[in-house]
Amino acid sequence: MSSVPSAGVKDLVKLIMQYIPRDVLMACEDACFNGDEKGRIQATAFAKGHRPSAVGQNRHFFTNEAFYEALLVHGANPTPLRGTQVVVGQLGIFKIARVNVPGHKWSSGFKRSATRQQLSQINVELKRMFVQPDLFDQATEPTGGTIFIVGVLDGQDKNGMSQLTQVMLALPSPDMQSFLYVSTISKFLDLYDHPDNIAQTDNAKPKLKEQPKKQTGNDQRNQ
Repeated sequence: MSSVPSAGVKDLVKLIMQYIPRDVLMACEDACFNGDEKGRIQATAFAKGHRPSAVGQNRHFFTNEAFYEALLVHGANPTPLRGTQVVVGQLGIFKIARVNVPGHKWSSGFKRSATRQQLSQINVELKRMFVQPDLFDQATEPTGGTIFIVGVLDGQDKNGMSQLTQVMLALPSPDMQSFLYVSTISKFLDLYDHPDNIAQTDNAKPKLKEQPKKQTGNDQRNQ
């Protein structure tokens, strides 16, 4: 599989860069790492048998608060903090939300939330315009899209608790069976300095083909 995406995907990346400033992505990445660290520190106060549950809950609340503040500071008008509900910001045509996934089991992080399913469906115009044009349907300039900031929990700290190792930017397809674009935040940030070097990361790991039971916007289980 070539690492160089089609011209359409390159244009999609440029569209993201047009509406999402570098500082926003840096702040979102910091929010994920800070929330993870605080969640693990707080969880050490619990008995060993309770720590997996404690770190998940604490990580969710700390990360949500940090993510909310990052969006607020950058004028993204985030939805209010409310328990385990998904926090969603808006910059230009893009909505921005977040999710943590255990290892690279992306399906458990995305498809369990009905809210994230609804957010993914917004990407139908982006898919039609940049990734999979319909020969029988005239593509129109996209008026909306959703970007997910994805924290990958595939590490383990000295106390044996799951640990965040990287943060990614992902645009799922409307049917959540694949991705329109995926990249680590760190690689995507480089594109702001070198926009002509746009390349798509290997999409072999992220898979969204499970069909788990729908839930509400509760994303606590994967936090």
